[in-house]
Amino acid sequence: MILSLLQNYLRDHRAASLTQMEASLGVPADALRGMLDLLERKGRAQRLPRAQRCHGCTLCDEKALEFYRWMGDTDVPAQRPCQQEQRPQ
Repeated sequence: MILSLLQNYLRDHRAASLTQMEASLGVPADALRGMLDLLERKGRAQRLPRAQRCHGCTLCDEKALEFYRWMGDTDVPAQRPCQQEQRPQ
């Protein structure tokens, strides 16, 4: 059941950080990693190269920099904004 939710989430969002999936699905990061590994082996998801921290940034959690994308027909831009820029002021 949770694996189906994860697949649907990635399919709908095309790409997401581990932090985003953890918050949206209510599943711990370690459990998500196991399911994402399975989806990678099946060719349904791909772990993206780890994003670099913003210049001097020490605020982003490592899970916020771990991105996965759904392996579909729509490509996802490689650049991702800093998580701090997305938070309301």
